[in-house]
This record gives sequence, C-alpha cells and structure tokens, in this order.
Amino acid sequence: MTAQLYVFDLDYTLLAADSSTCWCRYLAENRLVSDPAGFLAREKELMEAYDRGQMDVHDYIAFSYGAVKDKTAAELDALCKDYVQSTLPELMFPQAKALVSKLLEAGEHCVVISASAAMIVRQAAALFGLKDVLAVECEIKDGYYTGNISGLPPFKAGKVDALKAYQQKHGLEKAKVHFYTDSINDLPLCLAADQVSVVNPGAALLKEAQQRGFEVLHWTLH
Repeated sequence: MTAQLYVFDLDYTLLAADSSTCWCRYLAENRLVSDPAGFLAREKELMEAYDRGQMDVHDYIAFSYGAVKDKTAAELDALCKDYVQSTLPELMFPQAKALVSKLLEAGEHCVVISASAAMIVRQAAALFGLKDVLAVECEIKDGYYTGNISGLPPFKAGKVDALKAYQQKHGLEKAKVHFYTDSINDLPLCLAADQVSVVNPGAALLKEAQQRGFEVLHWTLH
C-alpha cells in the first residue's frame, strides 16, 4: 500500500493570516522595536513584494530579526511563545483543524512547510498537533539570532528541495504527496505534488488550479 504524505503551508492555509506579519504587529504593539510605525510600514512593503512573487526571503529575515537584535534568542523564543498562544488560536481555520485532526487520528504522516521563521512555525504548527516542520532556520551566534538564514530556505522552488530531503530522511520517497497551499509562490511544489488543494487562492493560483485540475477549497473562520 502506497504511503500518504500530507503537506501543509502555514500562512493563509492553516491560518487565516500571515504568522510573520502578525509577529511583527505583536512586536510593534508591545513597543519591542524602536520605531513601530516605520517597522510596520517596511514590513508591509516586503509583504507586498512577496505577493508579487518578488521578495527575497533573506531580506525579510534580516529585517525582522534585525529590529530586535538586542534580545537574546532565549528572550525572543519566549516572546514568540506568548505571541503564538495569545494571537494565533483565533486565526486557525476550523476546516484546517478538523482536517488535520482527522489525518492525525488516522495515523497519516503530516508536515508543515513554510517560508516563515522556524521559531514561529514550530509553535504555530503545535497548535494543530503537528510536530514535523520545514521552515526558515535562523542562525544563532553567541546566544543571539544573527538575522542570517542557516541552510537553504524552503521558499518557492526551495520547498521542493526541502520536501525531497525530508522524504529521504523518513523513507517516504515513494509516498503520494498531498499539498495544501494558498500561494502562487508555491507553484513549484504544486507541480511536484501528486494531489493539490488550494485554499482561498488569489487570481494567479486560481487560474493555475482551474487549468491543472487542483481542488479549490474555500475556508473561513466562521
């Protein structure tokens, strides 16, 4: 019997928001950055570039971690835990919660793959009961996050490489891959997966879904 592997994007797929943007808002609202308004304005610019498929993930990580470089990694991890627990539960799509719970109860293999920082993604995934995470690992030096990315980030085509490495590590090279995403940036992994479900897709991804026969899901918070 062929093994099944269920792969989930995080932002706007499992969650009805972008976890990185929400983290930046948390930092600004709690005045943990020196110029909250300017910080959020720059974050908005970067996310608009992301939506156009033009953002460099290295730039985003350097920006977001650079703004809190006075905090140790341990301090940031603790702040991130508070952020995730206080902000994200109400942003979990009920349909995503139900699907993931059903899959886990059936013993299916599930993994979250995201171009957001692993510090955030691991804790957000845990809200769904998901332990396996492929995300952007940030370098730590002398107890501080440097703002540099460690290894290759799972972004755009990098998600394909990250998932292949994960499959090899877990003996899942021949597994049937079911992929859930909202983003046109994930088209490379959509094309590599065996079955694709797009969640509330934008115009570009919806067009691809209609042409390629991807399942289209409309998830809401209520």
